[in-house]
Amino acid sequence: MIVGIKNRNVDVECDSCKHLYSDKAEAPGQVKKYLEEFGEYENYIVKCPVCDYQETYNMNIPINDTDEPIATGDISEREEVQRYYVRYLMRLVREDLISAN
Repeated sequence: MIVGIKNRNVDVECDSCKHLYSDKAEAPGQVKKYLEEFGEYENYIVKCPVCDYQETYNMNIPINDTDEPIATGDISEREEVQRYYVRYLMRLVREDLISAN
């Protein structure tokens, strides 16, 4: 679960062992490209350094929350916060959004 993003560092709490760790969004290979074959962008994957549990973040949700068919209250607050962080992360690592900044 993403618990924060600061200075291009993605702070994650492992869903398995609860260890807190950071992942650098600007690290080599972190720019997510559009895959013609699937019609989607690559996912952002992090791996816990303690238990090797992998978490995958979908880089294909609507970039603006107003474009989603979900009203406030339809999903948990935790999920809303995660979507906020994923949208922020998308702006840091998705090739089309990096070039737009």
